[in-house]
Amino acid sequence: MTSLLPHDLIVSEILVRLPAKSLLRLSCVCKAWRTTISDDPSFSQAHLHRLHQQNKKPCSLLITPRITVEAAEPWSWTISHEVSAPGLYLWEESKPDVAALLHDTSSFPAEDKWARHRFAHCDGLVMLPAEDTVRVLNPATRQAVVLPWSPNIVTSGRRWGTEGHQAFGFGRDHGTNAYKVARFFYRECLAEDALGMEVFTIRKDDCWRETVTRPPFCFVAMQTATFFKGSLIWTVDHESLMYEDLSPDEIADMPCFVRFSLEDESFNIITGPPWYRGGQRLEMPLAELNGELAMPRPGYKSVQIWMCDDVESISPPRWERRHVLNFPFSFHQLIGTSNDEIVFRDISDSLWRQTPQGVDIMFHMEALRYYNHDTSTLVEYSGETVQDFDAIFYIPTLVPI
Repeated sequence: MTSLLPHDLIVSEILVRLPAKSLLRLSCVCKAWRTTISDDPSFSQAHLHRLHQQNKKPCSLLITPRITVEAAEPWSWTISHEVSAPGLYLWEESKPDVAALLHDTSSFPAEDKWARHRFAHCDGLVMLPAEDTVRVLNPATRQAVVLPWSPNIVTSGRRWGTEGHQAFGFGRDHGTNAYKVARFFYRECLAEDALGMEVFTIRKDDCWRETVTRPPFCFVAMQTATFFKGSLIWTVDHESLMYEDLSPDEIADMPCFVRFSLEDESFNIITGPPWYRGGQRLEMPLAELNGELAMPRPGYKSVQIWMCDDVESISPPRWERRHVLNFPFSFHQLIGTSNDEIVFRDISDSLWRQTPQGVDIMFHMEALRYYNHDTSTLVEYSGETVQDFDAIFYIPTLVPI
């Protein structure tokens, strides 16, 4: 029957409407379909655009448990505790107690549990940063790329008063639709030009290239930037030794955030909500809720969510209190929204959501089981084993890398 239909009609009216998992299976039907699904960037962009236009998206999360491993220090009796990520797992609302393995990361090097970078997601692509290696992969297609070594890698940021010396961000340049990894870093020297930013464009660059304009402020090391409307939002580190001679009032008057445009690679200052001033430690990153930038303000038995959508304006952004989470437990991190439901995490490693009916639990990390389709095995990790975990909203796509 399909042979009677023009190929263009099959692509535009049938294939583009199917989920990525079905398309990957259909790529084996014939050479024309395989070429379209696997090698045609215009089709992957059309498929991605249709996914973004869906009014009601299935609630699915990408989860990475961080498992504690013990490693003996060389030439010492000391045992160091590192964390390893066994894989990227897909959690779906239809199977709330089980997460299925999408990409095996057990071969990746373990990290220091106190110097760990969180991953980032954009359009089905995932950035997995580490102190000395950055990987970008598409869990749906199982494509992966390891970014080259940077000549600006340094060993420590402690001379700047920070545990780490760098921070990463990942997102899409809305001007070219290219995906870029950005890296903020401290140089070894204590000088005015000690701050740097470099960018790597996926499927284009062969090496990191430093931006013409340097970062205007120190950013919080090891805190992954928030991608929002074609830009990366970085948090200013007011505790850096670069500002040790400033008075508390001068620190309080400093900017809170900096926007880095992935299109023209320029920096712009962003002020925070009226209650947030320089010098206040922001332990949790910003998030995107329904197309707006969101910042949580935890309080006694509730969490205020302040939001703005005009960060690209020359004028200071207008922050407004939009939501209140009636949550009596210890709030930890804002994850995002799914069909107007606000998803967040508590300090005891459980995910919750606020619906029109109230707040209810999505899952407890300790109770979650992990399934490997390739080996047909089901794994559970104890609370003592799971040091931490990352969770982000995720929709499988065909975006190539």
